[in-house]
Amino acid sequence: MNPGKKNFQKTCLMFLISFLFVGYISNAKYPEEKFATVDKLFSPWNNPQSPGCALAVIQNGEIIFKKGYGLANLEHDVKIKPSTVFRIGSISKQFTAACIQILQREGKLSIDDNIRKYVPEMPEYDWPITIWHLIHHTSGIRDYEWLQYFRGEHKNQAHHTNEDIIELIARQKGLEFKPGEEFSYCNSGYTLLAAIVERVSDLSFSQFVKARIFDPLGMNNTLIYDDNTLIIKNRATGYFKGENGYVVNETLNESTGDGGVYTTVEDFFLWDRNFYEDKIVGPGFMESLLQVGELNDGAPVAYEHRGVQYEYAFGLTVSKYKGLRIVCHGGSYVGFRSAYVQFPDHRFSVVCLGNLSNFDPMNLCYQVADIFLSEYFTKMERQVLKEASSVENTENEEMELTEEQLDVYVGEYYSDELHVYYTVGFKDKHLVFTHVNPPTDSLLNTDGHDVFSFSGYEMKFIRDAAGKVTGFTFQSGKGVKDIFFEKIR
Repeated sequence: MNPGKKNFQKTCLMFLISFLFVGYISNAKYPEEKFATVDKLFSPWNNPQSPGCALAVIQNGEIIFKKGYGLANLEHDVKIKPSTVFRIGSISKQFTAACIQILQREGKLSIDDNIRKYVPEMPEYDWPITIWHLIHHTSGIRDYEWLQYFRGEHKNQAHHTNEDIIELIARQKGLEFKPGEEFSYCNSGYTLLAAIVERVSDLSFSQFVKARIFDPLGMNNTLIYDDNTLIIKNRATGYFKGENGYVVNETLNESTGDGGVYTTVEDFFLWDRNFYEDKIVGPGFMESLLQVGELNDGAPVAYEHRGVQYEYAFGLTVSKYKGLRIVCHGGSYVGFRSAYVQFPDHRFSVVCLGNLSNFDPMNLCYQVADIFLSEYFTKMERQVLKEASSVENTENEEMELTEEQLDVYVGEYYSDELHVYYTVGFKDKHLVFTHVNPPTDSLLNTDGHDVFSFSGYEMKFIRDAAGKVTGFTFQSGKGVKDIFFEKIR
């Protein structure tokens, strides 16, 4: 039995108790001041010159507030409405995990299965990787987005499909850690899950999700974006704000599973309501998506983000906010940002979908909850979300080497795992990369002997018994480490 199953009945019981006995909010009309406060909160994006977002506030199975702020398309001055369609990034993962649960309930697979049963092209590593590991980000598989980054492929430039991603993942000769030992957020795992759904169901992933989830719930403006030639009515354009103003930040990628869902806040409300109505599959299905994973030592699969502890379930995270239990997930891809926060004990949810890359919808969702749920908070102190910029810079100081010392590293290197060539050369008395979309930072020597850093990543040159440099390995600390490059000339 996979870790965590023993707690499943407890999870379901907690959900049922909260549904039956907690005095969740009635549908009584709120004072207009609360909605005015929401408008004020979103006022920075409520102007005709900027991208913005759509917002839905859900209470007891109804949308009590919905509105659009800003523009869906800057070129044509199209305003955002609650019916505007957004790419939602990693919020898509809960739909992928739900598809796996559907197939398991039908007896077509088990989450304890070795993934090579369905994806035999994956290497046979020292330890088996199960579907369970993929769902909870404990597989140890390298994250394909970082692999693509080191190949010089940028999200808004490259085109790839799930087949391309799996080919890249399958080239990796090692894992980051023994499966089940650690949590490491991994988009590769959810791409593999989408492939498993296709191979078990004999349908495309988009067809399966549409037939089993979107259509039964009436999510008529929701789709899986696996064809970049599709015409999507009411679609928002993603943007990035640079030094000279807004620029389009989109992608031609057709990958699915880890992302790829386009939807509206109105459609997402139908999915949120199904947590209490369980219209698809049957009783207990939605509760099963809240089953938190366990590591090999029995500890819950958990991580900290901005000072808040989250436990990972089926494409959803479980946590607490000011004493109240929450279920949530965020999404971030090219020029889109999204957030979904559910307070199940009060049948209250907030969905915010934006089309600007420096937009922070999760923080805004919490602030909306502050407006409506403050009387229920047991921890009245404000829960502060730490900004990434507050993290202390721990990079080592540069140690200077002579050109003669640096010359031994100059040359051409090849990685079979990435299928890419790097050329290391000189520039302004520093080592630099030369390849497609190279990191802009020079290589800085950090220990005086073979270890360098660039853009926050570490690389270590390797020598043979005679002291000759034969290659180097990467250490990113973000889903990729020990990628080997061989020196070929």
